[in-house]
Amino acid sequence: MEIELRKLYDTVTAIHEEMFYLREREEEMQQLNKETNSKMATLGLFSLLLCLSVAGLQIWHLKTFFERKKLL
Repeated sequence: MEIELRKLYDTVTAIHEEMFYLREREEEMQQLNKETNSKMATLGLFSLLLCLSVAGLQIWHLKTFFERKKLL
């Protein structure tokens, strides 16, 4: 009887430790997810600013080109 109780206690202890490990891993994954979202937002904003600056440069270039050709 004592051996069976000891086996059950060891099983419960292992399950308890596994639960703590899984909770810790979940917290790590949530932190990684937050960091990834932050990086993606930063890169998305950078990409938008880069596209807008290239569009502005293209408009400026076309304006000066057409002014030199006397079309505007």
